[in-house]
Amino acid sequence: MKITAVRIHNLASIADAEIDFLASPLKDAGLFAITGDTGAGKSTVLDAICLALYTKTARLKGDKGNLIDFNGDNIKLNDARNLLRRGKWEGYAEVDFSGQDQQLYRARYSIQRTHKKVTGKLKVAEHTLHSLPDETLIADKSGTLKAIENKIGLTFEQFSRAVLLAQHEFAAFLKATGDERAQLLECLTGTDKFSRIGQRIFERNKAIKDKFELLTASLASYTLLSDDELSEKQQTLADLKQQIEHTKTTLATTEQGVNWYKQAHSLELTLKNAQQNEQQAHAALNAVKAQTEQAKQAQSALEIKDNRQRCESLTAQNSQLNTQIKQLNELDHNSLITEQASNVKKQQNELDTAKQQKLTAEPLIAKARELDSQLAIYNQTIKSLTQQSAKEQQQLSDLQQQLQQNKISAEQATTQITGHQHWLNEQSQLKPLATDWNYFHHSFKQFFNTQTQLKTTQQQAQAHAEQQTILTAKLSEQNKQLEQAEQTLTTQQQSLNKLNQQHAQFNIEQCDVKLKNIDYLKDQRTRYKQFNQELKHTVQQQRDVAEKLSHSEHSKTTLLTHLTSKEQALKHAEQALNQARLRASEHVEHLRAQLVPNESCAVCGATEHPFASNQSQPFTNLITDFENAYNNEKQQHQDAQTQLHQHQTQHAVLVAEHAQYSQAISDAQAKMLEIKNTMQAAKTELNELTVEQLDETYKQLSEQKTQYFSAQKKLSNLQETVNQLQSTVKKEQATQQQLNTQHVELSNQQSQLNNKCDELATQNEALIKELNLHFEHSDFWHALQAGSLPLSDLAQQVEQYQQIQARLEQSQKQFDSANVQLQQLTPLITKAEQRVNTLNEELTQTQQQHNNTQQQRLALFDNQTISADDYQAKLSAQLEHCQSQLSASQQAYDSAVKQRDEHAITLKNLEHRLADNHQELVMLETRYNDWFKEFNTLHGDISHEQVTFLLTISNDDIKTQLKQGEQLSQAVVDASAALKQQQQANEKHQQNNQPTQSEAQLIEQQNHLNTQQTQLQNSLLTINTAIEQHNQNAKALEGKQAELSQLKQQVDQWHLLNKVLGDATGKTMRNLAQTQTLKILLHYANSHLKTLNKRYELTAIAESLDIAIIDRDMADEQRSVNTLSGGESFLVSLALALGLASLSSNKVQINSLFVDEGFGTLDSETLSIAMDALDSLQAQGRKVGVISHVSEMSERVATQIHVAKKPGGYSTINVI
Repeated sequence: MKITAVRIHNLASIADAEIDFLASPLKDAGLFAITGDTGAGKSTVLDAICLALYTKTARLKGDKGNLIDFNGDNIKLNDARNLLRRGKWEGYAEVDFSGQDQQLYRARYSIQRTHKKVTGKLKVAEHTLHSLPDETLIADKSGTLKAIENKIGLTFEQFSRAVLLAQHEFAAFLKATGDERAQLLECLTGTDKFSRIGQRIFERNKAIKDKFELLTASLASYTLLSDDELSEKQQTLADLKQQIEHTKTTLATTEQGVNWYKQAHSLELTLKNAQQNEQQAHAALNAVKAQTEQAKQAQSALEIKDNRQRCESLTAQNSQLNTQIKQLNELDHNSLITEQASNVKKQQNELDTAKQQKLTAEPLIAKARELDSQLAIYNQTIKSLTQQSAKEQQQLSDLQQQLQQNKISAEQATTQITGHQHWLNEQSQLKPLATDWNYFHHSFKQFFNTQTQLKTTQQQAQAHAEQQTILTAKLSEQNKQLEQAEQTLTTQQQSLNKLNQQHAQFNIEQCDVKLKNIDYLKDQRTRYKQFNQELKHTVQQQRDVAEKLSHSEHSKTTLLTHLTSKEQALKHAEQALNQARLRASEHVEHLRAQLVPNESCAVCGATEHPFASNQSQPFTNLITDFENAYNNEKQQHQDAQTQLHQHQTQHAVLVAEHAQYSQAISDAQAKMLEIKNTMQAAKTELNELTVEQLDETYKQLSEQKTQYFSAQKKLSNLQETVNQLQSTVKKEQATQQQLNTQHVELSNQQSQLNNKCDELATQNEALIKELNLHFEHSDFWHALQAGSLPLSDLAQQVEQYQQIQARLEQSQKQFDSANVQLQQLTPLITKAEQRVNTLNEELTQTQQQHNNTQQQRLALFDNQTISADDYQAKLSAQLEHCQSQLSASQQAYDSAVKQRDEHAITLKNLEHRLADNHQELVMLETRYNDWFKEFNTLHGDISHEQVTFLLTISNDDIKTQLKQGEQLSQAVVDASAALKQQQQANEKHQQNNQPTQSEAQLIEQQNHLNTQQTQLQNSLLTINTAIEQHNQNAKALEGKQAELSQLKQQVDQWHLLNKVLGDATGKTMRNLAQTQTLKILLHYANSHLKTLNKRYELTAIAESLDIAIIDRDMADEQRSVNTLSGGESFLVSLALALGLASLSSNKVQINSLFVDEGFGTLDSETLSIAMDALDSLQAQGRKVGVISHVSEMSERVATQIHVAKKPGGYSTINVI
């Protein structure tokens, strides 16, 4: 993994910056420094890298609080969006890097506010990954982080330890105690899970122990009865059971008495129901008497139903028979029989021809089978010879092709050997370079880098000089612009003060109050007028309704009087009707018939009895008149009731309307009074004005307000102009300050560049002297120095020389191999050609025999390609077809003759059936007429239509109606029998076991016994529960003892595990695990320490977290790390930091490292050692960035990324 570029826009103190590690001077510098004053933004560069890759930074990852910022954004303090510069609506961090697959990628983390405004809310940050150079989108949103981790091979925690090295933590790590070292190591490596494991072991042991103690304590809650207590409760239980049985017996006797009274009441009710059932049965039987009589008539008519149905059937049959006879007479059978006889003769001739063809073909079929067998043998032989010939021919072709290829290969190899040898001889001066190209290439590259740096530094020095001249001119011009801006600002400020004084004289609040008062006054007057009009209209409507209500009351009184008179008339008519019916009743007529002339009546005492007999008709007419009068009065009474009800409904509607109008009047009056009181309470001088005066005052105030806002707008514009001028002055001042700073910086940079030019010139001369020793007389060396030959072209020439050497060796091997193959292939080809010729001759002979036999075979069946079996099957099929056609023709002929005979018989039968039907119809009509006379004699005068109607009644309906009549008759019988039976049962119950006590006494005794039984049952339940609880506790104690035994084993196991690994803080397990982590870390650290300082080696003291130093210069003496000097401690700390990077990155190759601070406390000597160590670190092929504000380090590191603080709270980044 290697970072190639970093871009920052509006993050923290950095507005815009780009760091390109592929451009000079960072491209050629393995070691560079990130320098700047404290707070300038050096660490912001690292924050930008972390943001672009992982959306978070090491500085913010541990903060969990909340903060409402100046824009009202409620975000956590560790939210990366806090890094957006104040006063900016967008910002981003962008990193170009090469992944583990050696491909280039670009990661981007961007922050924006809504509506692209500074005052907008923070939006969700966007995180994307693109491939380079085509910038294809690989992932966005949540998938980006996972994709970047996959490309780099590191998580954020691993990246922050492997790429961002904080070596000051390892300086503390060296001097710490064992426990402190374990804590630091756990923090540095992110292996805090072992502490949690130790804590979990401690917590688990405590939980098991608490569970054991809780279970032990719970055993005390299980109490058992003593043997005496248990025996006593069992005896009490037996006594209670006896008492309960005795109470049950007494209660059963009492319940029998209570049940006797209940049964007596039930029998009385049943008797009443039986009487009602008998009456209902008689009424139901009378209701269906007429329907039953009709059903009996229909049942009698069923005997003639078959006669009528038969007549209808015969009539339909006769019509159908006549149609069939007519159709049969029209058929012609003779022509059809003649045609079928001709077809039979024709098919017989075709059958004879087919039989003769089959008999003639049998010798030919036998010959064809023989020739087919011979052809099959020839085909198999030809196929076999063809396959062998093709196989041999393919082998011959392969051998010939191999021979030709080897000849071509030998010729090509000869040509290549000659050409390669000639080229190598011409390029003989490259031979020393090809022998050790890696060494010379590095030297040439260093030569060119030194020349390039020298040239670049000289150009930069010249550019700085030109910039300094330009900057001096700009500074003079800037002073003039600043003076002019300050004068303009003073003029505009005076105008603003004057306008402010004029504007302050107008009171806008008082104007607004007057306008609102006028609007309110006009609105209240309008509302008052509106309510007054509504009140007048409502009062008029109420008066109209009151008048209607008065008329309605008078009409209501009239209708009530009319209804009362109709009720009296109806009552009189009903009484008269009832008396008339009583006089005409059957019982009265019976009594009247018993009267004897000249004897007194038992009712009235009269001796004359005018209605004694034969006077029913006058009473009937009289009753009819009374009924008509009653119905007439009843209809008039109902009409009167209807009119009264309708009038009452209308009257209620009028009352409701009158109440609504009253309420509306009250509401309007209240609202008018409220408006009047409100206006009186807020009375001002405006109340006295008319409508026109109010409008005029409102217009004047509106014009004054418009003038006020116009002046205010003018004042605002002038204020904005003043603000812009103030901002311009500040910018001009800032620009002046910036130009002064740049002028000073350019002077310093010019001095540094001159020093650097001298150093690079010395290095360049040393390199030229060294290379002249090897290539002083070589053309390519002179071309390289002259710049006419690029190093890449020379590298290609050397690479080509090495490739030609390898090709020469390969061509020689190819030539030798081809000669050996040529000697082996020649005899093999000769033998293969002989085998192919022999097989071709045999194949030609066999094919000739096959062709002759094939000609004979085709001649058998007129040159038709058909097998013997197919030809024989064809003849057999033709013969079967002729036979089938003959059979079909014969059947058709026989069928025609048979159909003629059958039609003649059928015609005769139809004519006979038609005659029989006519005779049967006459007999059926005669029988029906005789039955009709007899039916009329039995059932009265009934017409033929009535008989027809009776016959339409279905048998099921007849049976249903008759069954209903029988059922109702039977119901009457059953009801009478049930009534009689119920009367007997009632009498029998009254005579059987009647209790001596009353029903109330028995019920009271039953309640007392039930209460006693309940008390005994409760006592029994209490004793039973105590005994059952005793048994359950005994059983539970047995189970708890077994559980306690198992839990005791777990307690012992976890106690042992906790004793070895567990504690409340996880310290024991952590220290044990970190001992192993320390050994791995020291292994990686020693591999780096060998490069930094070969004298020392780190080692861990056995079974502890203590570290010692092995001094190689002192016979591998083991020393305490506290004996190391400051510079030595720094080297060891740096080795540990690099070791952690290796441990975190595992198998991931890290080519970019950043060492953050840690150099401020070093003296000059130690700092020199540290710089030498960093120089050796870059020699390993890594690009190392050192973040520090130490001036001596900045002087030692030629390439720097300088973060400079500027006025206004922002910083700039320059690469020097």
